[in-house]
Amino acid sequence: MMVNHFYWKTIVKRWVQPGNSRLHEIISFHVILLFVLLLGYLSGLGIYLKNTALAQHVVWLDADARNSELKALRMSNKGLKNRIFILQEEKAVLLDNAVADLNKKSRTIESLLDSVGVDLQFQLDSENSGGPFASPAETGQDELVLPVDQYLNAILNVPLGAPAPGVITSKFGRRIDPINGKPAYHRGVDIRGRLGSEVKATASGVVITQDYDKIRGRHLALDHGNGFVTKYAHLKKSLVLEGETVEKGQVIGLVGTSGRSTGPHVHYEIYYENKIVNPTRFVRIPKNLNMTQMDYLNISR
Repeated sequence: MMVNHFYWKTIVKRWVQPGNSRLHEIISFHVILLFVLLLGYLSGLGIYLKNTALAQHVVWLDADARNSELKALRMSNKGLKNRIFILQEEKAVLLDNAVADLNKKSRTIESLLDSVGVDLQFQLDSENSGGPFASPAETGQDELVLPVDQYLNAILNVPLGAPAPGVITSKFGRRIDPINGKPAYHRGVDIRGRLGSEVKATASGVVITQDYDKIRGRHLALDHGNGFVTKYAHLKKSLVLEGETVEKGQVIGLVGTSGRSTGPHVHYEIYYENKIVNPTRFVRIPKNLNMTQMDYLNISR
């Protein structure tokens, strides 16, 4: 150990002697290496700190973005709730108006049918029925739909309005026959019209007669399925066939003067439960209605 110590002591003295370039080179190399390592460490530390700060900034940005998105979603949700509330309010108003309109139309139809003496009968029977129990408080405006639909179905099958535009030249009941001048009984009304003008069905129904004879000329009869039957005579031409289904207001023939007639007109009769009735009130119904009511009820003018 003493030899080794002396040996190293001698080596060190040689290195530290003035002019020993080897020592200076070694020291310079280690200093430079230490400086490089220090720079590398500082650079790495700077990059690490920068990355850490950047990551933290990204986290903050993400948090801000999430907060902004959350605020936007909350605002959107609030807007949707407000819109839903407004739509519910509008729906309630529309429903109330619709109900009021249904009530008004129901009263109009009832008034019309009453004015011509038609009594609607809706048969309600507890037999063969059932379903869940609901208290009156649970019912709403839907219950109004049923009577209105029933009225509409009924009124479409009630002969209202005139079959053709024109003037009534011969009324229902007792009259003087226009051909032989003798007292007679007229079973319908005669409506003067232009030769070849349209004759329309006054209610929906089925053609039960389409024929010709010397008295009535070319004539038609419609069964409306609710006790009503209408007849149209002295036509120039029939435009429907027996057994055919026709709609209210459909053109079924043309005004003529066929058969026992003194000029172009349509002879119009109405029967109810196989009994003849005076068509005058049925024909004149539109005169008591405004245009909107007539269009809604689809009554021929």
